[in-house]
Amino acid sequence: MMQKALIVRTGPEGHEGLKQLNRQLETGWRVATVSPMGGAGESGGGPCHAALVVLEPRGRDEGTAVAVEALERAEPEAQSVVEEVMRDLGGLIDGNGAESPNEPLR
Repeated sequence: MMQKALIVRTGPEGHEGLKQLNRQLETGWRVATVSPMGGAGESGGGPCHAALVVLEPRGRDEGTAVAVEALERAEPEAQSVVEEVMRDLGGLIDGNGAESPNEPLR
């Protein structure tokens, strides 16, 4: 069975890895095991705690899980392409697109 491992840390300054964990849970993964990790150390004014969280697909076959993981990996790249195109078009888009740019406005 396919699995993923995430490290989640918490301390006085907040959380690290919690957003990633929540996103995986929202997209159909479930927690298989949670193991506390020693040596997380202290940060600023207090101790830090860390855990190794192992996830596995929830109610899907292996092939579906592989496909979802591939889409999850491709999403950030697609988002950066969209952002780049929008940045490049920034000043070029004007009006509602119904009128020709050479026709005077009514």
